[in-house]
Amino acid sequence: MALRFSVMLPQTNVVASPDAILRVAETAEELGFDAITVHDHIVFNGFWIASGMMGATGPGDNRDLYEAMETLTFVAARTERIRLVASVIIIPIRDPVLFAKQAATLDVLSGGRFVLGVGVGPPLNPSGYETTKLGPHRGNAAREYEAVGVTGNRGPRTDEYLRAIYTIWANESATFHGDYVSFEGIEVFPKPIQEPRPLVMIGGRSDHALRRAARYAEGWNPSQVSAAQFASSLPTLRSYYDDEGREGPTELGINIHSVIASTDDAAHAISDPTAAKLCPTKQEYLDRTIVGDPATFSDRIGEYVAAGVNYVELKPLYPDVEHLIAQMRLIHDEVMPAFD
Repeated sequence: MALRFSVMLPQTNVVASPDAILRVAETAEELGFDAITVHDHIVFNGFWIASGMMGATGPGDNRDLYEAMETLTFVAARTERIRLVASVIIIPIRDPVLFAKQAATLDVLSGGRFVLGVGVGPPLNPSGYETTKLGPHRGNAAREYEAVGVTGNRGPRTDEYLRAIYTIWANESATFHGDYVSFEGIEVFPKPIQEPRPLVMIGGRSDHALRRAARYAEGWNPSQVSAAQFASSLPTLRSYYDDEGREGPTELGINIHSVIASTDDAAHAISDPTAAKLCPTKQEYLDRTIVGDPATFSDRIGEYVAAGVNYVELKPLYPDVEHLIAQMRLIHDEVMPAFD
């Protein structure tokens, strides 16, 4: 199977707008990308995460972050083939009954194209060496959890919410009783088109994330992971699937910042002022991004393919949406053919 490429929509920060979101979605489908993706926050302080770059220009506000499920539904109506990936939904801040209905509705309206990525957000407390500087992002996440009244361990809540969502999707009359959510004999329709349910991927690089993927998902899609870290984690992930008596994983992705340009220097001129600041060392930055001219870009992707990756979710850095579309066309012309 050919390597699959996806691209994150201009959903966040100053570059975000309805027109930009539609243009990129339609261009991605035209160019044969496998998927378009969105990420998730309800509370957002403008800390740069995924769309554009520091100093980008556009019609929006740096605090803009278009809601993930609404955004995917918006582009579903203007596309026909491309998969619609939520990468990732922060499940603990979502009501699981409502989210089960939203996700099933999107799957029906899109003709079965929805893919659910699940995560818990950044660690709320520093713990040892961190490969990504998370200060402002961590502070935002803490306020977000507080705003929606979610306290306690996020992991068990995430696992329980997934079980509750799956119960609703699978049963005409759904009953579930847990520590965080309970319901008795509820009827929530429509059900997803995809059988037995939409494909699910788990984000995160921790051992908890690997175990969650093996128990509840078809795949793993960590962010800002190095090829070496991915390769070293994959045997553990496979062993956890064996422990659960499940085949898989089938979806082995990376969620990664990227820039492609005519030369390496031109690519780094865009990437370095933003992405390099997110890593503690230059080597960590180089290991956890894909930045360069078409040859360098392809070589870096090849390293991930050799590590076991079959799906590349790009989070490009760009000064404006025209530049993003130009990068997408360059990837189509110069990179994708090498991985058919």
